[in-house]
Amino acid sequence: MIEYDDIIKDSPFIANHLITLIKTHDFYMNKHIKSGTDILPSQYYMLLFLYYEMGTNQSDIAKACLMDRSGVSRAFKDFEEKGLIVREIDKENKRAYKITLTKKGIETAEFLIRKEKEWDDMICEELNIPRNELLELLSCISLKSLEFNREKF
Repeated sequence: MIEYDDIIKDSPFIANHLITLIKTHDFYMNKHIKSGTDILPSQYYMLLFLYYEMGTNQSDIAKACLMDRSGVSRAFKDFEEKGLIVREIDKENKRAYKITLTKKGIETAEFLIRKEKEWDDMICEELNIPRNELLELLSCISLKSLEFNREKF
């Protein structure tokens, strides 16, 4: 019987390896999201975006997270009820809200960032390439794929 590990080892396609990384990463992070936070796995990227872009508005978050504004609005209602964010009317645009994390929101994001670093360290520990070089290589590959799609489609 062929094992999944053998399929991955023998795969000639970059995408198969990337899919495995994504799936195992999501499994790892979802476990920690469910056991150590008040958020849902689907809200993860919104929370981290807010951590790095404090004070941004819902429209920008929706674009960055590839979501519609109503989905972001529902998530933020949930975040607000759980004490993770504060929404304030934007002084420059009265129809928009600026979103900031509360102390609890910051602590939640920092917990998840620690888990991200643990995962990175775990999968990189036996590589013969420093983490920063691996990130640079992956960044080049990702940007090349974006460029390819923009030019061709």
